[in-house]
Amino acid sequence: MLPVSLRVQLMLALVLHLQAFFSLASAPSPVTQSNDERSVSWFDWGWYGAYPHRSYESFGAQSPWPLVVKTDQRCDNGYIFAEPRGFYVDTPGPVILDNAGNLVWMETRWGEAMDVKVQRFNGKDYITFWHGTDNGTFGEGYYLMLDESYEVFKKVLPIGGFTGDLHEFRITEEGTALMTIYNRKPADLSAYGIPDGWIFDSIFQEIDLNTDELVFEWHASDHFPIGDTLAPINGQGKTAKNAFDFFHINSVDKDEAGDYIISSRYYCNVAGISGKDGGVLWQLGGANSSFGDLSDGAASNFTWNHHAAWQGKNNLTVFDNGSNGQQNSAKYSRGLMINLDMDAMTVSLEQEYISPQKMLSPSQGSVQVLPNGNVLVGWGHVPSFTEFSREGEVLCDTHIGPINFDVCSWVKNYRTFKYPWIGRPKTLPDVAMRPKKNALFVSWNGATEVYSWLLQSASDASIDEFRDLGFTEKTAFEMMISIPQDADEFIRVAALDRDGHVLTYSTPVSKNEYTVTRLLDAPVRGNRMEPLHILCLSMLGAAIGVCIVFVFRFTIHRGINRVLRRAAPFKYQALPMHS
Repeated sequence: MLPVSLRVQLMLALVLHLQAFFSLASAPSPVTQSNDERSVSWFDWGWYGAYPHRSYESFGAQSPWPLVVKTDQRCDNGYIFAEPRGFYVDTPGPVILDNAGNLVWMETRWGEAMDVKVQRFNGKDYITFWHGTDNGTFGEGYYLMLDESYEVFKKVLPIGGFTGDLHEFRITEEGTALMTIYNRKPADLSAYGIPDGWIFDSIFQEIDLNTDELVFEWHASDHFPIGDTLAPINGQGKTAKNAFDFFHINSVDKDEAGDYIISSRYYCNVAGISGKDGGVLWQLGGANSSFGDLSDGAASNFTWNHHAAWQGKNNLTVFDNGSNGQQNSAKYSRGLMINLDMDAMTVSLEQEYISPQKMLSPSQGSVQVLPNGNVLVGWGHVPSFTEFSREGEVLCDTHIGPINFDVCSWVKNYRTFKYPWIGRPKTLPDVAMRPKKNALFVSWNGATEVYSWLLQSASDASIDEFRDLGFTEKTAFEMMISIPQDADEFIRVAALDRDGHVLTYSTPVSKNEYTVTRLLDAPVRGNRMEPLHILCLSMLGAAIGVCIVFVFRFTIHRGINRVLRRAAPFKYQALPMHS
């Protein structure tokens, strides 16, 4: 038997090793400016966290830290617009990333945002998105338009007392906005045994953004029989609170003729809607498709679909989920490019876009044709997005969170888009001095024109007589700049554009004082323990328990025997008799 002292040492060594393992797993993600060396397999199994994120010294928020699985020079050079949310996303909101996954801009003050994209209105570009309450399958809120300085240009609400739904806010070339709406209303659900039932009616409106006047309004319940839905009622429809979502509109677009197309998740179709009287012009997919499919069903057998949009006069894109979470009608989700022949009333599949991991996304998703002809597919409930060539070759692939745990809803992203964007915030660059590291950390949230940082110092911060100390090229959202020994007491940085022109200066700080970074405003801040941390703690607790039992096993054994002897009935035995 090992001596007690040695057994105690072995137990302590095991505990320390497990503690080191736990510390490694729980360490915050560092800011990296080099190539990402994280393992794809470990990332997708959650080793780097349920929602991998970066922390900064000068910026008071944690940003997504996606893993770029595959990259290609042929990928579009626009910025990525996303809206990560989920159980482990502590501060959700609109986010802009570059192709390397570096943060460009994020905002947390609104909380959850949906359908973040760049749209043009009256000759200017705006970031637009929905903000409000997500009720699980639809939203109740409004739409925001942000200008190049990230200030609110306009807040948009539907006409007639409705609230804006999260699925769609699309600005047309005519200066109008298309938006989706969900509205509770009484309905005859006798087919389901509920004569006095309730439904969520799917509505879309077109509003003139210059005058805020209603241009067009359409209600699904006026044109589609409720009994034709492919969605199971599952006990819904008996009360207004538990109304039956029979149609589930999730996108709307408009063509040159003034007609519309909509995507219905629960009819599994895309429908053409007359801009004159709202009548149904045609249906593609679902139980009542108007088209013959020249691709043996591949162009019209999509199910539980999202995000239908015109791509020119005769082509449209749609995201084929192939699943609603309970029913799977496909092995994997697809982005589709479909050609329509309106004269012959036939359709054909021009191209399908399939994730390299052949993922099945039960909800959400988007398809975007980029300016260079590539196609960007956001996988919705599965936290990733992929850029393809027009012909379907995978060019770039990025994971926002562990895709193997998408069913847990740790992190998801409704739609993913890519656009050129110029951001000119009115704020000053953020700086944080760290005297122990003899370094200044600098970032500027949303500024896209910064090419380099010029470090300057002065003996008196109140007098604008700063001298130049050196240049640092901007290669990441936050840069660490070493302070030279001959620097004066106060330091600042100048943000320079590609031509060397000064964009602005930061506020001077003392090189000998630690700078406290203010957290960004946020409606809520989560603080959930990572799944890996829970596993490590469980392992640590189990190991400590095993060690305790091992060290004191003889004492425990004697104690158990003593209890058993006391509990057992005592039997007298006669002594042997000697003659």
